[in-house]
Amino acid sequence: MIDNQTISDIELDKVLDIIRRFSLSPEGRETISAERISCSHDEIEKRSDRVARYISLIGASTPEPFPYITDIFDYSSHTHADFPGEAIHRAGEFIHSYKAMLAFENESERLSADDEELSADILSSIDAEGEVYENHPRLLPLIAKREKAKNERMRFSESFMRSNKDRMQLSEPLYRNERIVIPIKSDQKMGDIYVSGTSASGSTLLAEPFELVSLNNEVVIAEERIRAEKARILHELSDRVRAKLSVLSSMLDEVVEFDFHYAFALWAKRAGAVHPESSRILILKDARHPLLGDKAVPITLELDGNVKAVVLSGANAGGKTVTMKTVALLSALYQIAGFVTASRDSAFPIFSSFYADIGDGQSILDAASTFSSHMRNIAKIARRCDRHSLVILDELGSGTDPEEGSALSVAVLRYLSRKAGLTLITSHYSAVKSFAYSESGMLNASMEFDEKSGMPTYRVLEGIPGDSHALSTAKRMNMPEEILENASEALRGGDATSASIIKALISKERALDRKITELSLRNREAEHKLKAIEEKERELAEKENELRKGGVKEIDEYLRSSRKALERLISDIRTGTLTKEKIKKAKAFEASIEEKKREEETLILIKEEEESDESFSAGDDVLCGTAKTPGKVIAVNGSNLTVSLENGLRLTIKSSMARKAKKAEPSPSVTFSSSGRRAEYTLDFRGLTLEEAQRRLDDQIEAALLSSLSSFSIIHGYGDGILQKGIHEYLKKRKEVADYRFARPEDGGMGKTYVTLSF
Repeated sequence: MIDNQTISDIELDKVLDIIRRFSLSPEGRETISAERISCSHDEIEKRSDRVARYISLIGASTPEPFPYITDIFDYSSHTHADFPGEAIHRAGEFIHSYKAMLAFENESERLSADDEELSADILSSIDAEGEVYENHPRLLPLIAKREKAKNERMRFSESFMRSNKDRMQLSEPLYRNERIVIPIKSDQKMGDIYVSGTSASGSTLLAEPFELVSLNNEVVIAEERIRAEKARILHELSDRVRAKLSVLSSMLDEVVEFDFHYAFALWAKRAGAVHPESSRILILKDARHPLLGDKAVPITLELDGNVKAVVLSGANAGGKTVTMKTVALLSALYQIAGFVTASRDSAFPIFSSFYADIGDGQSILDAASTFSSHMRNIAKIARRCDRHSLVILDELGSGTDPEEGSALSVAVLRYLSRKAGLTLITSHYSAVKSFAYSESGMLNASMEFDEKSGMPTYRVLEGIPGDSHALSTAKRMNMPEEILENASEALRGGDATSASIIKALISKERALDRKITELSLRNREAEHKLKAIEEKERELAEKENELRKGGVKEIDEYLRSSRKALERLISDIRTGTLTKEKIKKAKAFEASIEEKKREEETLILIKEEEESDESFSAGDDVLCGTAKTPGKVIAVNGSNLTVSLENGLRLTIKSSMARKAKKAEPSPSVTFSSSGRRAEYTLDFRGLTLEEAQRRLDDQIEAALLSSLSSFSIIHGYGDGILQKGIHEYLKKRKEVADYRFARPEDGGMGKTYVTLSF
């Protein structure tokens, strides 16, 4: 359920007006409305599947634009009489459009031959004004007879006037009521003529010779036959249309539904809308207000299942109201056709109703103040909402005494958090922000504000209340400096605790972001190195195993050849004089070979046990993996070792992957020290010029190469893009840079860049 005021407040009516422009029929246009908001998950999925199918068909076949689908005539007003020719023509056009619709859906076979024939007959017989075409096959012979009669009449008239030239008032015959008459001078008397009238002055007689009377009658009769045949054609087509009224009604239902989904498909394709997931919680990823177009700043807001209310705060004109409208608008669009202007990673719950209180509702006629109007609307919302409703309230409690307005806001927020499904409000009151902190199921969120530029960034910061930045806004609006100074002094003398807390929280959040990014980079680097070590260790083990198997195979081969030699020896002995001493010697030869094989196998097993059972203790210098990376054992946990590598990284490996380092003899050494800066995992270039940023980046790359730091990140912010583009152009030219890309959305998105170096 959604009322007209809410439709207007969240600007759903404006977006639907845009979508209606893609519709093909008046009836379909009427269905694109807020009344189509559905609370059924199955229905939403069904609609979104159909819209998605149409998008794929539009992209794959790129069909010609559909003809405008003519609205159906109200045939019920002509229960027994024939339909007007225009109405018959519209029926033919409608069936033709229905055929085009079926062709688009690859279902042309659904149109019966009889329906297709009726449409073809109508469109080939009648024009848009409902007139039968003159070239209709049934009219051609009648028209030919009429033209013949007209020609004979004209030949007679011209011949008669030439023969009686002196008696004629004019040189050409005249037409009167579809008949030809001869203009004769009134003072001339002629026999065998019929005078049908005179001129206004009485000087001319309008006469028809008796033979011309007959010819005129033939032309009139021919015209009547043509009109009668046209009437019969319209009558027959009218009867055929009447017989199809139930079919046309069914077709109309299909066309209306097609038009609804087709219009949404065209809009979604143009606006870049996608079908998100359905969920119990609201997740907005890169959501864009459809009316803002390319100017829209993507909004990201993710709520967990426990959040029932969100308090949005921050600077005026910072995007709070737009954010709330975007949440409500996209939720409504999702429940109409399943497509929204956001990332596919977004998810939407299904709301039973939508309520909004935005803007100034003051009414001169009702003598109601702005505050009174808001309170009346909020009271109505509080009475009507349920546990599945979405409620958005802009500047709750404003327009009255701040202390009372703040108390009322807290009370309304507490009530709606228990009764409604999800409530979003905007507020500047510190008490409301503090209340949201203290209550479970409530979330503070703010619109980020760039202190350096004095401009909002329109990014939503979850968990942090926002400062109003009233002085910054006033300065941006060219407020006189004296007023700003007095306000700043009054603020310093008053209670600025809330603003200080907010700034401290934002500072801590940014520091935490940097730490998280730094740890993430370190973790990724450690995982990469560990994976490389494990891979090399696996390759080495496979090679060692192959070598061992090869050694045993060689011994087996040697044993087989030795046995053959022994058999020849025994054969030679048997051919000669056989003695016990010779036989004993031969047996000893065979036994020595078997013993050699057993010794080799035993050595392999002993070596494997020695390698796997090497004991370590904390403080041992070790070489890790096949790369023999130097390190020191910090702790021993069973078969695992915690090792600190030379570059400062700490990781846990299996003891079989480490070897004790041999103590090298002391040798002369040269010590090198650099006065350059240490490599950093995260660089913050916000506020720097492009030249300063490039110098910092030069030092960072040099330090990173010296310390074997393969990756780091750069925070450059959004701004006007000059710093971002300049840094990317610089990275593109550096041969040490293997790759660079924007950060993940949750880690800064296009305001941050990951850099990977090549060694």
